[in-house]
Amino acid sequence: MHTDPTDPTDPTEPDETAAAGHAEPAETPAEAVAEPGEPAAPASPPDPAQERAIALDALKWCGEHPAEETAVETLNAVFTLIRDPEVRPLWIATVRTVVLAIAQVPDPTPALHAHMTVLVANLLELSTDSAMVDELLATWLRHPKSFGSLHTTPAAFQRETFVQRLGDLLGWNALDLHRDRDALRRFADWVNTWNPRNKFRSRRALQALARNFPASDVWSRIHFPSEGGGPPHRSNQGGRRGDHERPAQAPAAPAAQPAEAVEPTPEAAFASPDGAPAADATPGEATKRKRRRRRRRKGAKPGEPGATAEGAAAAEGSSEEGGDEGGDEGGDDAPEPGNQA
Repeated sequence: MHTDPTDPTDPTEPDETAAAGHAEPAETPAEAVAEPGEPAAPASPPDPAQERAIALDALKWCGEHPAEETAVETLNAVFTLIRDPEVRPLWIATVRTVVLAIAQVPDPTPALHAHMTVLVANLLELSTDSAMVDELLATWLRHPKSFGSLHTTPAAFQRETFVQRLGDLLGWNALDLHRDRDALRRFADWVNTWNPRNKFRSRRALQALARNFPASDVWSRIHFPSEGGGPPHRSNQGGRRGDHERPAQAPAAPAAQPAEAVEPTPEAAFASPDGAPAADATPGEATKRKRRRRRRRKGAKPGEPGATAEGAAAAEGSSEEGGDEGGDEGGDDAPEPGNQA
């Protein structure tokens, strides 16, 4: 039978897809990206009622499986809704059940320990239920595998509140400095893994611990970049600003003693102004100098160098030696010929 090749209904015409032997290739990811698509609709804000319902269901599951690692992780996730009045009471009740159950796990995994550290940090943020928080923190501290140098914590959870709350537990005997020594050592080793900034932020709280609860084998495990030992201690107990220990000062030099007056020697009496001895001075010049020196002594005020008793008397106006008031032309102190009796 002759068939018409132009007839589209001709059954003898070979199918193009069958002739190719395979189906058409699917669209590649690059082609899909190249084709413009419709913009995605903005995500709608979460429904508070729906979030609350999910959180309550999750907390119920945690209460039924308290020893599971997922239970601790779920508690941390639901903590964002802690201000919800319907979520908060159930969260408080569930967290106590979970922490007490985890404390019985003999060998918690590193992931479980990390979730527990975050959970304790969240507990310390609560402004209420402080008695429960203290109980749970002390329980976890006493776990033989809690904290320690092998467990590092993200910087966001290296908080001073850990150190401050530890001081509170020691202060009202929720922890004992001697019975809980191992727990305190592990805690100090864990704080020593913090980055320098967070350690320095907690330095005052650490100094207060070392001062109020002396235990050198505990606090000396915490090192700071600028020193080789533990937190330094202040000599004063008040801890007020400006009361730091002052560096030792060198002893003051003894005050200079006044030099004793030295009687001039005959050689010094004949010395020239520049200090050289006047070897060529004539007897007449020497006599004039002696008279000038006596006048200076007589005119000096009491207490001044060179003053004498007779000079002080002369300064009061009684001069008995008339020859000293005259000029220096004469060669000696003999009376003039016209004044002789």
